[in-house]
Amino acid sequence: MTTATTRTNERNIGQICLGGYQKAGLRNENQQLTDAQGSYARSLLASIIDGMQAEGLRARAVDFQTVTLVSGVWQYTLGTDVIDAVGNAMFIDASQTDITKASSEVPVIPIGRDEWQLLTDKGNTGRPLMYYSHRTASPPEMRIWPIPDSSNLGTIRFQVHRLAADSNDPSKTMDLERLFSQYIEWELAHQLAMANSLNMGRVQYFGTIAAQKLEACKSYSAQKTPARMTISHPTGWSRR
Repeated sequence: MTTATTRTNERNIGQICLGGYQKAGLRNENQQLTDAQGSYARSLLASIIDGMQAEGLRARAVDFQTVTLVSGVWQYTLGTDVIDAVGNAMFIDASQTDITKASSEVPVIPIGRDEWQLLTDKGNTGRPLMYYSHRTASPPEMRIWPIPDSSNLGTIRFQVHRLAADSNDPSKTMDLERLFSQYIEWELAHQLAMANSLNMGRVQYFGTIAAQKLEACKSYSAQKTPARMTISHPTGWSRR
């Protein structure tokens, strides 16, 4: 027996939608989706993928985005596909000619709304040390402190949590790792079963399988970092 050597068999959005209908028992292996059914399934697919953004940060959903600083400007809007900035940003001064391999970078630390509110001198100028992600609109607005002046210009590289790409073209693939396809199909089956008033026992079964698949996918799709253990114990020098 010869083992296959290619790994390119990724199903497109149209095939995923058909799989959801088939798992729900609403289509068999000889039937295709009508235009109306395909359109409805893709709208459900879009809402499912959007809802996944609340399930934690997938490694594929986090990218880098740079912002060029302007003297006196403290508010910067990120790209339209950005949900939020996450983690530390990095300041790269204007003397660095290659910001992808800068020889000197300085952290810009995220702070919360209350910390931003308590800054007593919001007009202070200098090299940016902190940023606050103001999320009252989409995309979010990054508020930088201190405000960069003409002597402290350059670039800030943010880590950003971005939205998945649209899923309205059935010939394209999803903006997800391939391992999510089973979860997506079972969750589609779950929502299609509810929309078609199928037996509630089957609806609950589909939902249970989908939830199990999602948990398995989430455990693998997160960013992998070495585990650290911290042990705290009293000594003769401990503060009493």
